[in-house]
Amino acid sequence: TGTMIGGLTNTNISTLERRFGLSSSQSALVVVSYDVAFCILTAFVTYFGATANRPRLVGIGSAIFGIGAFVYALPHFLSPLYKFGDSTLTSNYISTPPDSCSPSNATNCLPTDQGLMKFMFVLLFGQLLLGCGTVPLYTLGVAYIEDSVPKNSAPIYLGIANAASLFGPAIGFACGGYILNNFLLEIDWIKSSLLTSSSDPRWVGAWWIGPMAMMTASWILVIPLCGFPKQLPDKKYMYCYIILNLTRKDNGTGQIRAERKSEVHTNSKEEAENSELENSLKNFPTAVMRLFKNPAFCFLTLAGCSTGLTVSGGSSFMAKFIQNEFHTSAGTSAMLAGAILVPAAVAGHLLGGGLISRFQMETPAILKLCAFSSFLVACASPLLLLRCGNKAMAGITATYNRSNLTSGCNSNCNCQTEFYNPVCGGNGVAYFSPCYAGCPESSGYINSTIQVYNNCSCLGVNETAHAGVCEASCFKLPLFLGLALFMVLLTFISHTPAVVVSLRIVPPSMRSFAIGLEWLFLRALGTIPGPILYGSFIDSTCKLWQSKECGTVRGSCWVYD
Repeated sequence: TGTMIGGLTNTNISTLERRFGLSSSQSALVVVSYDVAFCILTAFVTYFGATANRPRLVGIGSAIFGIGAFVYALPHFLSPLYKFGDSTLTSNYISTPPDSCSPSNATNCLPTDQGLMKFMFVLLFGQLLLGCGTVPLYTLGVAYIEDSVPKNSAPIYLGIANAASLFGPAIGFACGGYILNNFLLEIDWIKSSLLTSSSDPRWVGAWWIGPMAMMTASWILVIPLCGFPKQLPDKKYMYCYIILNLTRKDNGTGQIRAERKSEVHTNSKEEAENSELENSLKNFPTAVMRLFKNPAFCFLTLAGCSTGLTVSGGSSFMAKFIQNEFHTSAGTSAMLAGAILVPAAVAGHLLGGGLISRFQMETPAILKLCAFSSFLVACASPLLLLRCGNKAMAGITATYNRSNLTSGCNSNCNCQTEFYNPVCGGNGVAYFSPCYAGCPESSGYINSTIQVYNNCSCLGVNETAHAGVCEASCFKLPLFLGLALFMVLLTFISHTPAVVVSLRIVPPSMRSFAIGLEWLFLRALGTIPGPILYGSFIDSTCKLWQSKECGTVRGSCWVYD
């Protein structure tokens, strides 16, 4: 689940926007649909699933997750061939007039694929299924682990489990970045040298390979997960029990729970009432109200919401942020984001759980640890304002009429803005296309791959331009990555301790439901609005949108400020 949700989905955002003409707000809707499904189901699954065979429910969720991954990959197989606008392409791809300056292009109106937007809903439905499939794992699975180990060992086990769930995003970022950097136009199984660099803004990689691999892995895990018993027996018979599914009277986990000292935030009379509360529909409101009367539980839930708001939005667009602010390719930015987010998060989980076990922390000390780490994150957050400057682009961030691509030097060229084909002039300024640079013709290639244009009227007499964006020197990226690593580490140090406290301060019979209700609010107030707010803010910084159908339909963003 981590590979798909935390890694591949976030890695592919800019690619899917380019492929299907989505804005950041629309891609954010696709991302949060996973959280919407999780939010809707989590309370009911955890309330009624607390007394069921929890590992079996996790196995069923894995099967649903596999179906969701398949649906998520479907747009690749159902969509038409990718069009990115280059006059040198074959007829399967070309729908544009030549990119060079030519007055004869005046009457051309570009036909476009109006139906590409519908694939956003296919992606959204796939994410909904992915969210449904992960509900049992992150709620019932956590409670199952906590019920099966001694109190002092629980933080270590939960820390390992949370850290393991983050190795998935590491795999997702690494594999997703590699695929996006190396597969050119093999999205249609056509090897081509038409786009010679993954830094080309029109580049789209084989984004669908990852979801198909996750579909296979999820279905393979169904049978092993369904083989676990409702409760783990003592160690002497554990493996025999799991393999043969034998029923025994002795119960190792039951003895563990009986020996624990209660830290429930309530008096003995209420605790007895909670333990006798049946998981029936009529008792559902009562169970919710009893959790809301627990102040420590409420404040931990609100803290989780604030963390989820920033972490979900930041992680969803971190790769895109690095790509645009530090001028890297989509694949490179994905791998850099993974190299920062995942190891720091894994280390934070392990460190948080290790500190509790090492110093035998009780609930008040754990809460102080959570508060202190969160305070340090807030103090360090302004450091993330580090960035490189915008690249100089004529008509957008530099030279002639600002925010207007058309100038006197190209007004007779009748250039189109549907397809982005940037060129770099000898003056170090980028132009949207050879047409907007006023280049009438190509004069050959550099190293047999990079096209060169000459006599460009917007550059001056005898000036040339070459295909691709201009290189920019900036040395702030390593500093930014180091600061981001520090902040992510501090953020996730408090995650496992917070889960431990949430499980300790509620009655044993309500632990699964407490985790589920906490996740419900974390999703509803944190991880769902987070990507939407971040995506909307990113869209507000766009300086040049893709213009489709002669300017009547807006596509994805070409240039951000």
